[in-house]
Amino acid sequence: MLEARGLTVSYGPVRVVHSVDLTVPEGAIVALIGPNGAGKTTILGAIAGLIPRQGGEILLDGRPLPPSAEEVVRQGVALVPQGRRVFPQMTVEENLLLGAYCRGGRWRDAEARFAVVFDYFPVLGERRRQPAGKLSGGEQQQLVIARALLSEPRLMLIDELSLGLAPKMVQTLLAMLTRLNTEQGTAFLLVEQAATAALDIATSASLLRRGEVVHEGPAEALRADVDRLRQAYLGHRSDTVEPVPGR
Repeated sequence: MLEARGLTVSYGPVRVVHSVDLTVPEGAIVALIGPNGAGKTTILGAIAGLIPRQGGEILLDGRPLPPSAEEVVRQGVALVPQGRRVFPQMTVEENLLLGAYCRGGRWRDAEARFAVVFDYFPVLGERRRQPAGKLSGGEQQQLVIARALLSEPRLMLIDELSLGLAPKMVQTLLAMLTRLNTEQGTAFLLVEQAATAALDIATSASLLRRGEVVHEGPAEALRADVDRLRQAYLGHRSDTVEPVPGR
């Protein structure tokens, strides 16, 4: 489905991502993990067309993915950015409509899509007339996922789902991604600091360090390789591998 070959990204003279190869098969959940500053968010931004790339190529179904954010969305790739970027003064419904119209949908089409989204996120249906800024952090995270879902993506890029959220809400959201993957066939490239939680739902994983992939393979195998994870995160105090509640 999605394939990055030799992806290289720099900020001025500083190279942040070094010739990264990455694959997201159709219908898969791929975890991209690693310490802060490893280049994870930069990779998502490059795929989404928000950050220019200096080298390599990104292919979708074997064809080059345009380096334009608008065209990337039209090709069926949606980004859920870090930090729950809602429009706080706009209502929940107005925020959602932005996602619906990304694919050129009219109101009658949007209403049909809303019914699906509210089935997955009922709290948004209950609060559709409320300002998005009045939602809790977990509800805002549901809103940005739902907004991306309304663009009818085949692949969703999710950046730091767990940031600032309680463990229970993180588990709820990860379970929702699994449900979307199973029922809608949506593929996910999941960047996450809660590494073990991400590896629990992923089919495969890539471990990034200093802008390079240092390991890739089945998520279950990487989760079991505690020594490799500790080595990757060594010296980054904020990058501890968080346990999954109840395990």
